[in-house]
Amino acid sequence: MSVTVDDSQFARGTYSDRRRYLWLTQPFLPLLPSIGCLLALWTEWSAFFWLAAFAWFGLTALLDELLPNDDNNPPISILDDIEEDKYYERVLVASVPSYLVNFTFVCWFIANHEMSVWSYIGCAVSMGIVSGLALAVGHEFGHKTSYRERWIGKFLLGIAGVGQFLTAHLRRHHVDVATPKDIASSRMGETLYHFGACRQQPGFFRESWKIEKERLARKGLSVWNLKNETLQQYLVTVTLFASLTIAFGWIVLPMLLLQMYVCWWYLSLIEYTQHYGLLRDQKDDGTYALPTERHSWNTNMIVSNNLLLNFVRHSPHHLRATRWYHALRDHDSAPQLPFCYPIMFMASMVPPLFWWLMNKRVMAWANGDLDKIHIYEPARERLERTYQGN
Repeated sequence: MSVTVDDSQFARGTYSDRRRYLWLTQPFLPLLPSIGCLLALWTEWSAFFWLAAFAWFGLTALLDELLPNDDNNPPISILDDIEEDKYYERVLVASVPSYLVNFTFVCWFIANHEMSVWSYIGCAVSMGIVSGLALAVGHEFGHKTSYRERWIGKFLLGIAGVGQFLTAHLRRHHVDVATPKDIASSRMGETLYHFGACRQQPGFFRESWKIEKERLARKGLSVWNLKNETLQQYLVTVTLFASLTIAFGWIVLPMLLLQMYVCWWYLSLIEYTQHYGLLRDQKDDGTYALPTERHSWNTNMIVSNNLLLNFVRHSPHHLRATRWYHALRDHDSAPQLPFCYPIMFMASMVPPLFWWLMNKRVMAWANGDLDKIHIYEPARERLERTYQGN
């Protein structure tokens, strides 16, 4: 699609999405675990069962750091126009059957081939990473307003096994982001493991159920109702997992449950990285100022942009949550992560390393004022000793 623009830097021509055809990888990405199973069978090299993990944490990280930053940035004046191009939606819709094919093939493979425990775990981890991609696509559709698009989003999130995510994400995270009330905004000095296991993961379950219970109660309905959107998504999960278990035997159920939990931790890695230590200003009446591009950490790298639907350009998503992925712009004024998402995810698993990379950046973001930072209170004394007066 080419659109004539008025912006001075584009005055001599038109804007074209240089990554337009790269998005066509979306229907094929879900098949990585299936491809890994076949390669492991043909080569007798069990490392291929970990193919999706190697692709994300190895190849993607390498390419992101070696390739130039993604300078494909649509001008502000045409954002509404380019969102009308249905090509981008169709690409994502075309990916939905691939997730189902992948789940079915991998379960068939496990049921019909002997594999070691290590290979079985590798298969589950690869599946969990691909479920993380389904989460990204489901998140994209879940933010849209049409009934059809919302249902595609809920279906994909059900496949991924994260039915607790969407309701709490829409009605809590986007409202409370970068404030102490938000279950999905990590605090400076907080470890990934405390954030994920003690706050974010249980918080999504608690908040999504609470929100739906209150919403349905206003309509005079029980929370145990098919209009409960969280319940709808888990019915998709239960139906899929039960069908695959009946079809291929109990041997596949541990893999399905493990890959689901890997997906939950994949979400924790994303959420932990995106808003670490950032805090919105509090007004005199106790409410918080609206979020700006300063309240999300961003990267702008071609491969992870393509894999995660420009989700790494996170600030514009919070400025307008319904905007389609291809219309998300890079903001020069947004705080930047030092490395790409895969590297930051690996660093977050080693808290001292992550803090070494990020705490000085948070301090610079706040101009050295600890009172302007979202701090994990048990770590406050340690942080004050380290940074007070610096």
